[in-house]
Amino acid sequence: MSKPNNQSVMIPEPSFTIPKLSPGFEASITLPGSKSIALRQLAMSALVSGISRITGIPECDDTDAMIDCLEALGVIIERQEGSILVTGPMDFGAKPVKLNARMSGASTRLLIGLAALRTGSTVIDGHDSLRVRTNAPLFDVLRHHGCQIDSDDGRLPATMCGPINVQDVLRIDGSLSSQYITALMVIAPVLAHRRGIDQQVIHIDGDLVSRPYIDITLNEMSKRGIAGHWATPETLCIPAADYAAGSYVVEGDASAASYFSALATLHQGTVTLTNLDATSVQGDYGFCNIMESLGATIDRQGMTRIRGPKQLSPLSHIDMQEMPDVALTLIAMAPLLPAPIEITGLQSLHHKECDRLECPATEHRAMGVSLRTTHSSILIEPLLETEPTAHRLTTYHDHRMAMAFATLGSAYGNLSVDDKNVVNKTYPNFWEDYISLQT
Repeated sequence: MSKPNNQSVMIPEPSFTIPKLSPGFEASITLPGSKSIALRQLAMSALVSGISRITGIPECDDTDAMIDCLEALGVIIERQEGSILVTGPMDFGAKPVKLNARMSGASTRLLIGLAALRTGSTVIDGHDSLRVRTNAPLFDVLRHHGCQIDSDDGRLPATMCGPINVQDVLRIDGSLSSQYITALMVIAPVLAHRRGIDQQVIHIDGDLVSRPYIDITLNEMSKRGIAGHWATPETLCIPAADYAAGSYVVEGDASAASYFSALATLHQGTVTLTNLDATSVQGDYGFCNIMESLGATIDRQGMTRIRGPKQLSPLSHIDMQEMPDVALTLIAMAPLLPAPIEITGLQSLHHKECDRLECPATEHRAMGVSLRTTHSSILIEPLLETEPTAHRLTTYHDHRMAMAFATLGSAYGNLSVDDKNVVNKTYPNFWEDYISLQT
């Protein structure tokens, strides 16, 4: 089932103009499964001595990359209708392995954690856009505990030789990305077993960004019988236990939900998201609360239904530190709001697939939007009755740039994207679902 490990599987097409939407549409959308949950479940499955059946894994480049890498690590994966069977455990031995994470930063960090458990050499590489993203905080921890890592300033390609030999607390800088912490959490039960202790302690230094993503990891681990918990606001305790085999379901992706929540809110539309509801622990589900602040009505029982208001309400300030992946959606739609909005807590956006603070600011300016940025904030003025300059959006190889700016393009029909296929990274059917709002 493996696919060719090309450095990039996305072939740019001629620019695609985002269709204008008319007010009052009604649509039902089944979101792709949560990429965050799917990648965690796949990584944990690699540590299971047995079979895991996972339903709802999104068909996108990030999960394909993770599946290919796990197969290279000796995990047996079989696709069935609607689900994937994963048979572990992975190969912890001395066989040299090469992994291509393509453009998936989340997969990279999880794979670095898994590679630390191996005796042999593991080479991890990816697309040029992934090579510029640092893994230094995670590499620093692993080196401190005995892993040999050859990397240029924490970037890919990297060659790792383990196994990790933990003697005490794992300390990790949490100020750049929660993905480093998740990587340690996933392997922590194995580390505790190898040490012959009851639990592995992880201490987080610095200001933790994206804590809800850590809570997602805890929740998914609990489904596998691993009852990790916060001992203090800076300290996690993960027990020594075996991950359970079994069947697991991946719910709809809350980050993807933000685009349709925004579109319904902006256009007096109604969108029903069939596979996401109030039981979700995804931090990005909180984007619905922001849409309520703008005047939308949200029904969360058994699904999520967003009804846009007849008139948008102003929102002068909001802190998005806990929802970094949907901050870009709010940045992109902000010129359509009735008053200026200051969005803060954005310091981690500089370290995503592109600089998700300065890149959207550049694109907004090219369309005539007035704004100001600092290292961690952006203040955006509304367009009001002014139509933006027609523009070809540079996506910077970032799927979320295209999907987020669809919210702005939907109001005018004069915004195009430089690569329609960039959405394949996480949401290949995005444009089809978007166009369904026209009918």
